[in-house]
Amino acid sequence: MGGKVEPGTAGVALGTGQQIRSMAGEPDVVHKAGQKMADYGHLMAQVGGQLLAIEAAEMSQWRFAGEAADTLRANVSDVAQMLAIASALYAPVGQALSDYGSGTSADQTELDKLAQICQEQWAAHEQLVAAYKALPAPSPGDPGHEQKQQERTDAENAAMDAGSSWSRSSAQWNNAYVEWFGRYTAAVASLSDPQLETIRKGELPPVAALTLFPSGEPEPTDVDQGGAGDCYLLSVLAGIAKGDPDRIKDLITANPDGTYTVHFKDGDITVRGDQLPDDGQADWVRVIEGAYQVHEGSFEEFDNGGDPAAVMKAIYGGDVDYKDNKGGPFDWLTGGNDIDDSGDQIKNALSHGRPVVAIASDGALGFEGGGHALTVTRAYDKDGVAMVQIRNPWGNNSQHEGVIRDAGGTLHDPDDGYFTMTFADFAKAFTAVEIQR
Repeated sequence: MGGKVEPGTAGVALGTGQQIRSMAGEPDVVHKAGQKMADYGHLMAQVGGQLLAIEAAEMSQWRFAGEAADTLRANVSDVAQMLAIASALYAPVGQALSDYGSGTSADQTELDKLAQICQEQWAAHEQLVAAYKALPAPSPGDPGHEQKQQERTDAENAAMDAGSSWSRSSAQWNNAYVEWFGRYTAAVASLSDPQLETIRKGELPPVAALTLFPSGEPEPTDVDQGGAGDCYLLSVLAGIAKGDPDRIKDLITANPDGTYTVHFKDGDITVRGDQLPDDGQADWVRVIEGAYQVHEGSFEEFDNGGDPAAVMKAIYGGDVDYKDNKGGPFDWLTGGNDIDDSGDQIKNALSHGRPVVAIASDGALGFEGGGHALTVTRAYDKDGVAMVQIRNPWGNNSQHEGVIRDAGGTLHDPDDGYFTMTFADFAKAFTAVEIQR
């Protein structure tokens, strides 16, 4: 078997009445084209947002004015708006095509295989029918009447058997076609995106609705850990977003071909849109997650937990201070680094925009198994008492509220993943802290 099955060469499927054929188009090609289209949509949204930011933050500070300056500002705004419209079209349409292509790859394989079987069986059936029709019905009394009648009966049975085989394969092709058409219908239905409906009504969508940075700047709240075991990465990213958001922006380059390049200190890594995790986080987080997965060599290594210090070194390239509560030279309670010195180091790092990650292992704060990494987002004094604010990369503390309160923590209401503690309680509750130098 092999080759494309054209309509009319394999019969008409019972049920849908469709000419049995190979699938039109290549799902893999549709998937890649759709993904590129969606990536371009995101890129256009990002550029549109950056243009508006330049207009607001840069052009407003220009010392010259007049008609030329006003015209330039208006043109920048118009271009940003056109990019927003293009983005609102490209992103959902591209995503729908990408989903359709990836979702129908197995359908194509099955339909093509069955179409080839049907084509062979149809050809065999047609040949056997022709052979049967070529045998004239013998008249009683003709020489060899019984033998000729048996030959004709055998030919008729062979044609009927071939027809039955084709019918079974045709029914299988028909069922596979129905499944494929269901996916096609779902892909078309997904194009009822609200932004598309807005454009159809003649209304303009908001500029940069789809960007790397939904808030215009990287924010700790953009980090919202899903099912992957990468708290070691996300806790660092939330810390950088809090203290040094420009480093996040400098870390990522959106390329014209829709890919993204992440500039780690030990080498650049470029990822496509289909390499990014679909975990609902802000795009800048997903881009770095996708690149760090490549950096680690496999999803298994990426998902198996890790050391925040390794992430800091990959992004900053410098050394990391490590402190634990297990005694010895690194202990923040004894070991030459008393609690006040450790607090000052954490406060100094945060004041200079460097990330600080607190680790709860060995069952600390109820985090069993490999433990959990959280972000220290603030260190300050309140009524003469050293305090810290911590954020859980889950975006909530719903599973650990009681344990955190018992350890001296005060949770935000509503729960957004943040809580505060005195530094003394913090040092007892967490097993280690890693500080970017």
